[in-house]
Amino acid sequence: MSVKKLAGAILILLPLAAAQTPLPGLRVEPVSGGTNFYVKNTAAQPLTAFILALDGYPGSSYVLVQDESSAAPIGPGGEQLIHTSNMTPGAVPDYMKLQAAIYADGTSSGQPEKVAQLLEHRRVMLETTRGLIQRIEKVSKAAGDKAALIAELRQWSSSIPEPERRERTRPTGINQIDSKNLIERVAKQLESSSPADVLAGLRASERALAVGKS
Repeated sequence: MSVKKLAGAILILLPLAAAQTPLPGLRVEPVSGGTNFYVKNTAAQPLTAFILALDGYPGSSYVLVQDESSAAPIGPGGEQLIHTSNMTPGAVPDYMKLQAAIYADGTSSGQPEKVAQLLEHRRVMLETTRGLIQRIEKVSKAAGDKAALIAELRQWSSSIPEPERRERTRPTGINQIDSKNLIERVAKQLESSSPADVLAGLRASERALAVGKS
């Protein structure tokens, strides 16, 4: 390739590289009784979902998937503190990596297979969220018993298999655990809040999860 053509190719590639959404920043800090993660959004769009994981560390694993079904987005330039009681990440911070991220406009960054895992997680959480909405709407329209609704949600949570220990950090296991946790969290909210208030939150989460889910 001539110098002129090479220079032209570089000029074409530079804007494309500049346009790519960067991965969020990650700082790992060991603390008494666990580990603190500091996730910083370095992009121009709110950060709505991401995966943290121990990468390449022998003999142990740790994975955290967070999205708008469990936490508010991180605004541009913002930083979020996440605490875990697991002490391993703090002991080996160089092995902790932020592997994939999704933003409010549907763009993503990170390892393609991890972005795919994150998108599948969001699909499952969106499906669970819609299931919650349907159940709460049905009871609300029929002026049904809130206690019976809470019992139904907890029965639904119990029907989702608890993954075996070795599966808990794998994609399917993570999705099962997070679905169960979401259902349990909504059942708990219903104990002290009206179905209308809980529905409003779920509908907002549904709209956010639907962005870039596939």
